[in-house]
Amino acid sequence: MMKQFLIIFILFSFNSYSQIDYNKLIIGRNTGAKLLADGTTTRVFGFAETLSGAIDVPGPTIYMNEGDSVNIDFWNVSQGAPHTIHLHGLDVDQANDGVPHLSFDVEHMEHGNYRFKAPHAGTYIYHCHVVSPIHVQAGMYGVIIVRPPNGETNLTWQNGESFDREVLLTASEIDTLWHNPTVLEHDHDPLIPMFIPDSYNPQFFIVNGLSDSQLSDINNYPLVGLNETVLMRLVAIGNYGVRYIFPTEVNNRIIASDGRPLPLDEISDTVMVFPGERYESIIQIGTNPLYPVKAEFINLNTNIVESTQIVNLRTSAVGLSENDQIDFVLYPNPSIDGIFHSTKEFNSNYSIQDLTGKVIYKGSESTFDLSKFKKGIYLFKHEAKTKVISIL
Repeated sequence: MMKQFLIIFILFSFNSYSQIDYNKLIIGRNTGAKLLADGTTTRVFGFAETLSGAIDVPGPTIYMNEGDSVNIDFWNVSQGAPHTIHLHGLDVDQANDGVPHLSFDVEHMEHGNYRFKAPHAGTYIYHCHVVSPIHVQAGMYGVIIVRPPNGETNLTWQNGESFDREVLLTASEIDTLWHNPTVLEHDHDPLIPMFIPDSYNPQFFIVNGLSDSQLSDINNYPLVGLNETVLMRLVAIGNYGVRYIFPTEVNNRIIASDGRPLPLDEISDTVMVFPGERYESIIQIGTNPLYPVKAEFINLNTNIVESTQIVNLRTSAVGLSENDQIDFVLYPNPSIDGIFHSTKEFNSNYSIQDLTGKVIYKGSESTFDLSKFKKGIYLFKHEAKTKVISIL
């Protein structure tokens, strides 16, 4: 009787996924290097889509359609500990959820297949669930976006709201102490306790893998169109809460949480996202060159904001190209007190303009003080080159 039951179960499982709508290969590695805002690198674990492709943090965003029969083929080419892919928030069955003791480990050079029906359209997370405090901090995480059943890329969900463009912001932190070999290099032995540092003091607070001067580089600004309706996908996958703050004029409207529409929309320029949560909101872009979005990283033990990162949504009105960018550094950028320093000694004057084009400051000194001016975005111009700077 038991044998017959097993045969029926195997046949049922096979038939359930004999017609796979979406196959995705994800490769796990533990030999990556992440470039940080201070110019140094730190070792990371991560996910890639090809053997030749370098891993990055976050991992590649995975797209699928609601109702698809999905197979994620996870190939672990890492040495040492095994890895998994936990499908955070997708509400799949336990056997395919990627929690090791309830699902399965994927050892070195093995494949593990996660099969499921894609749930409701929305924003989800995937990450390794083996010693997750270490492996998530190491960089083994990414985002899954589920489209409506027909695959429309400008609709929130079936019979939902339309939009012109979407922007994904994924926030986390990096404590480089946790990236040392003594922490990362461990064998798979359940009888040997893992070494986990007893404190967590991140030095880098990242949005889409970037922080500080990296985020102030115009080439890293998300591009939006003039007068567009934009869907914002807001994610936190670190150990800090993240408070996203939008400019008042974009009329941010929160419409969904953790892959489900809210019963009632909430109009607020502030969205608080705790670790593992995802929110979706709708904003209305106007004709300004830049729309700065603040990401405040809050230590949940002290409730103190330890870092504020600025993500500038850029429209074509900013009028800057890669060739316009200066080749020296202005720091700190953004500045809290309005005082900036330069790595360059100037032989000619520079000017600083507000976004209306009005010149507010001229000088040639390598340190300049804008503390009497209001918080916001400004353009530093020197010898036909431009740098975007901001005051918090």
